[in-house]
Amino acid sequence: MTIPKLRSELSGEGTDGTLTVSSCETHTTHHHSRYRRTTELKFSCTGTWSAERGGATYQDVTVATSSRLETGDKIPAVQVDNTFQQPQDRDPGKDAAFLALCLSLLAFGLHCLLTGFGARGGPGFATSWQRLPAPTVTGPLLGGLFALGLLAALVCSLAL
Repeated sequence: MTIPKLRSELSGEGTDGTLTVSSCETHTTHHHSRYRRTTELKFSCTGTWSAERGGATYQDVTVATSSRLETGDKIPAVQVDNTFQQPQDRDPGKDAAFLALCLSLLAFGLHCLLTGFGARGGPGFATSWQRLPAPTVTGPLLGGLFALGLLAALVCSLAL
């Protein structure tokens, strides 16, 4: 995900509209690994998209869907730049929560790198916390980043 795309999703940019389905296709994707083979079904429907508040209408618009739809079905679709998506596929809260959780994991990883916590035969958490370099600075800094990341992930996943 790019920063401009995340910014547009978080700000809710896009034009709401309705897609009138003219046809749907099923695509299969095969994933191979050493021990397992899986097949994933993906659906896409093509039709005419009309803006909700009048204005633009586009022919032959393709939207990824969760299932195969019948001809004539109407589904909500949002136009963002030159792409069309279903509103539930534009969940900015999940993206922002993921980034916030990464902040917490970064703080925890730095703690592990600085103290040796988690290594085989390494110190326990309490002991490693005492081993932080400049513990009066790095302790609150790492703890604050970890807590801030968790809190932001919680807020983003519930509020956005």
